[in-house]
Amino acid sequence: MRIERLGPSHQVGGFSCGVKALDDWLKHHALENQDRNLSRTFVLVDDADSVVGYYALSMGGVSRADLPRRLGRGLPAYEIGMVLLARLAIVETRHGDGLGRDLLVDAIVQAAAAGEHAAAKFIAVDPIDESARTFYRHFGFMDITDDESGRMFLRIDEALASIEEAAADD
Repeated sequence: MRIERLGPSHQVGGFSCGVKALDDWLKHHALENQDRNLSRTFVLVDDADSVVGYYALSMGGVSRADLPRRLGRGLPAYEIGMVLLARLAIVETRHGDGLGRDLLVDAIVQAAAAGEHAAAKFIAVDPIDESARTFYRHFGFMDITDDESGRMFLRIDEALASIEEAAADD
């Protein structure tokens, strides 16, 4: 398996993760958004060249007031750079194989690289449902109390440290 930036040669028409909104976005919007510099999409491709997963990233900012108290403490009052993990999905037939974790790790590494060039301190995610929220909590993403949007945050440096720690344990 390999992770590649989405291109016109990738066949995404048969992709089905079980969430129509995620399937439709990949099929109908991912490449166009990439061409328009609105997001970058990365696909997980198996040995048969089938797309079995994807994630999309974009850059943004977040104010200290919109962060969990622990993450916002000591930060300036203006917007702080962040990378938004806009989408992450795995085909239904591969749920439970650990591929979501693999894509999340790659997304964090990509976010860290972007943060080196554009000063992003956080990675944020907008979970599509409670199952996704549980998945992201497992990897350290924090909810914001009383936030109706449901956005979750994780410091990029903390995420990288967790990845390095997990790699050392293997």
